[in-house]
Amino acid sequence: MTKESQLKRFGISIHEDLLDRFDILVRSRGYVGRSEAIRDAMRLFITQWELETKQEGSAATLSVVYRHKAKLMAELTNAQHGSNANVISTMHVHLTHSHCLEVLTLSGKGERIRELADRISGLTGVEFAKLFMFSIPESSDHDHSH
Repeated sequence: MTKESQLKRFGISIHEDLLDRFDILVRSRGYVGRSEAIRDAMRLFITQWELETKQEGSAATLSVVYRHKAKLMAELTNAQHGSNANVISTMHVHLTHSHCLEVLTLSGKGERIRELADRISGLTGVEFAKLFMFSIPESSDHDHSH
């Protein structure tokens, strides 16, 4: 941030229960208020995005929690099949009668993995999506065969 940068105000709409949970976190972490916590969250979000989009030879897991609906399940499958990222495996877990967890193991260029994660995150009915990305070393001293 430069000395010339100015604080800007903006408004957001958020569900009350999510805001209540955020406020608990703000207090427990010792923030003076929501603004600094939101700035920290934004910095982390931006830094993570920059890291993920610049990596070559990446691997990742994408964890997705969603409401169980046939249309959404078809959209999830279509997103995976239409992706330029390599979907290595998926695991489907029934969390409750109405919610499912899907964990995807992915490989490929970071940008392609991020595109798939963003597409899935934006689907109606997806309530939570978290991408964990890491780079794959070029070579290894240890051969691992299956």
